[in-house]
Amino acid sequence: MIRFGVIGAGRIGKVHAATIAANPKAKLAYIADAMPKAAEELAAKHGAKVASVDDIMKASDVDAVLIGSPTGFHAEQIQAASNAGKSIMCEKPVSLDVKTIHDTLKVVEKNKSTLMIGFNRRFDPNFAELESRIRRGDIGEVEMVTVISRDPAPPPAEYVKGSGGIFRDMMIHDLDMARFLMGEEFVVVNALEIRQARRHHQFAPRHLRL
Repeated sequence: MIRFGVIGAGRIGKVHAATIAANPKAKLAYIADAMPKAAEELAAKHGAKVASVDDIMKASDVDAVLIGSPTGFHAEQIQAASNAGKSIMCEKPVSLDVKTIHDTLKVVEKNKSTLMIGFNRRFDPNFAELESRIRRGDIGEVEMVTVISRDPAPPPAEYVKGSGGIFRDMMIHDLDMARFLMGEEFVVVNALEIRQARRHHQFAPRHLRL
């Protein structure tokens, strides 16, 4: 049985906590959150205990850490869990800073830790079926992949402040879907920002090469 410590008792933390609690091969041991009330309510719901992030990292009865905290904490918590010898599942993205991502992965590689980032769309039955059909050649040779994503509602203002908004925080799912469907890695990434000019009411494209 895998014993989990969950960091983050917000929307995604609740989803993961319920999934762990419902799995007979897993045990939800601890919940940590900066908001004590949120941690207490989620822990009480699933028979877990409330603990600090540090306590979860040090706990001998925790095999794996699930990180569902705000984006700005992901990298440091991945590194802490890796150094503590825990297996890690973390929500995307690892960080909004490329150097921080590389530094974090170096720690994971050094410790030979098991790390999974939450690219859940690969496991969606519809995407999985599409990928299978592409592999079988059902649609012929793929020349272009277009991925369109929408959120069901505007995110809270606090989420935008800490995450960088839907483009920086969520578009990573679309990039991963392109990699998954094509079975290839990126060579070049180009971004095109379309802005509407105030005076002439025309769209002014700006090309960015990353």
